[in-house]
Amino acid sequence: GPRPRGPAPSMPPHNPEDLVRLVALYFPQFHAIPENDAWWGEGFTDWVNVKKARPQFRGHFQPRVPAGGRYYDQSKLETLAWQIDLAKRHGVHAFCHYHYWFDGKQLLETPTNLVMENRDLDLPFCLAWANETWSRRWDGRDHHILQQQRHTPDPELWKRHFDYLYRAWSDDRSLRIDGKPVFLIYRAHLIVELGRMIECWREWARERGLPGLYLVAMKQYEFPVPAVLQHFDATMQFQPFEALFSPDFPDDQPLAKKALTPFRLLPEKIQDLLRAARYQFFPRLTFYDYEKVWEHIVNLPEREGGIPAFPGAFVDWDNTARYVKRARIFKGASPERFDYWFRRLVAATANRPHPERLVSLNAWNEWAEGNYLEPDERHGLAYLEAVRDALAAQGA
Repeated sequence: GPRPRGPAPSMPPHNPEDLVRLVALYFPQFHAIPENDAWWGEGFTDWVNVKKARPQFRGHFQPRVPAGGRYYDQSKLETLAWQIDLAKRHGVHAFCHYHYWFDGKQLLETPTNLVMENRDLDLPFCLAWANETWSRRWDGRDHHILQQQRHTPDPELWKRHFDYLYRAWSDDRSLRIDGKPVFLIYRAHLIVELGRMIECWREWARERGLPGLYLVAMKQYEFPVPAVLQHFDATMQFQPFEALFSPDFPDDQPLAKKALTPFRLLPEKIQDLLRAARYQFFPRLTFYDYEKVWEHIVNLPEREGGIPAFPGAFVDWDNTARYVKRARIFKGASPERFDYWFRRLVAATANRPHPERLVSLNAWNEWAEGNYLEPDERHGLAYLEAVRDALAAQGA
């Protein structure tokens, strides 16, 4: 079982800017929305899949059950207050909310809006634009589009997006680097006229009195169009996949990885069709080694494309709840092994120049991917305590 731990060490009284700051990715899929009701059935949230998960082999840790059976609802303020209190008590500096925006249409925005409307939810936060089309990928129908991401290059639409984001960026709880609010973008290379859009945003931000924007490109695999990095201030290594897909990851299938590079430049629709065909005809579980991936993570480069690359941590990964026979499973995850590797990552990050001591953690609550810091029935608070102790040890 998890090793016993002493009382919580108090966080050191240093200037927080000097310390490693942990930003946990925060997933807002645990409240019902009309679109999910229509697509997946009345009252659907990710808990539906989490509860349905079953072991796929002997000793498989499924289903994942939240501690005390707390299948919460993120449209309720008490849920957000509980999460924020738990995060603060364990040294998490900020939540990074996934933000879903489709040419003016938003999805799953309720938890973010509740945070912005309630000043007493006093944890720093930032937004990450989960910039991709929604399809029925979970049940293998990647080509069945639910919500298309079009990227119409229209300054009026950019302005509408900016006006929403400005609410977060001008909030005094917004996560900042060098005084500038942080914003992350996933798959930036898909955005039509990205450079112009970002130029407009930076200009409007200055006009509205912000000292600028700190824009971060999320990196899940090698950037198919490396030139996009000229528009960003930093990259963020989205783990565990940024490590797995990196060219020097010690892998049994180096050829398969090389074959993926041109694949990622294909239109999203074609990628989805090819994926769906593969899943339909060759469903299989894929296993990865937790230790091997973490060892790679702690040795990743600190810069890419001439800008800082913020390191990423991950708790665990097993998306059986979503993908069943097509799941990806990391073997060897435990609070003890996470504790060991996370301490190493914090120690390495502490040696970086001042504004770059930011670590992103995947994730606070991605339950359907078996990737969460929140307490569960098996491990209780052990992962959270590992985070707290590693961060508290910095100033000791």
